[in-house]
Amino acid sequence: MPIREFLQTRREIALLSLASIVAVGIWIWALWPRAPVLSVTFLSVGQGDAAVIRTPGGHTALVDCGPGGSENGAGFDAGSKVIVPHLRRLGVSLIDVLVLTHPHEDHIGGAASVMDNFEIGRVLDSGVAHTSGIYRKLLERIHDRSIPYHRVWRGFTIDFRDGVKVEVLNPPRRNRAPKGDSEINDCSIVLRVAYRGVSFLLTGDAERDAENDMMSACPDLSSDVLKVAHHGGATATTTEWIAAARPRLAVISVGWKNPFGHPSDETLKRLKDAGVEIYRTDRCGGITITTDGRRISTSTARAVLPE
Repeated sequence: MPIREFLQTRREIALLSLASIVAVGIWIWALWPRAPVLSVTFLSVGQGDAAVIRTPGGHTALVDCGPGGSENGAGFDAGSKVIVPHLRRLGVSLIDVLVLTHPHEDHIGGAASVMDNFEIGRVLDSGVAHTSGIYRKLLERIHDRSIPYHRVWRGFTIDFRDGVKVEVLNPPRRNRAPKGDSEINDCSIVLRVAYRGVSFLLTGDAERDAENDMMSACPDLSSDVLKVAHHGGATATTTEWIAAARPRLAVISVGWKNPFGHPSDETLKRLKDAGVEIYRTDRCGGITITTDGRRISTSTARAVLPE
């Protein structure tokens, strides 16, 4: 055989061998068992909150539902425009747990649309009295559809039996009704979601007084991921709170050019001074954080670097 043909044959054999090795590697990678993961997606719902929790066992929890327009049904409905399409893309038919952190419209306004489109396993509510038509109609919907309803306080826990445990850190059990929006914010349900060695702290709109109360009453506030309270407003996320939580990442759910000036420069500075990596829905769009219980990975709808 001429040398040229011999070398050509050897090259072809080498290429075929390499291709076989790559194919086998891809096959092994595809079939190799992966560690089950927990994902938390902070949806971009404008000036409001909505977070979807997907557990390793396939359970779904929804924490708040974003704004839903005015009481007469006008305006942007985060439930129908954002949450329902997102859950359908995931193939969700049952929301095991729906958490209403507190009765302000920017957190519960989209809940009616969610309830109209999915089976709800149970609803967790802070039970704070509120006179808004949106909240009243929502409670009527829950009652009319016989959805199990639980008023929860500090110490209530959920065990999904797949490694994910959820603990309610706030509100404490109180007898008197809150007065004014700040006290209603401080009655927000605050959740610590833990999976193996990784935890998330979801804070609703809890402000300074609630933070101080939790720091006094809760032995462990440490969290890898902090959902910043009240859209990054200056009346929450104190230096002491950040030191107690010790987050690596912070997520701020906030509307683009909102009229409240959220997030405040003070809050951003406190987080940055603590070395926390900040993600914002007004800049990043939806933010998904995934963990196998050891490592954390983050993806965003828009290619925007964290602050």
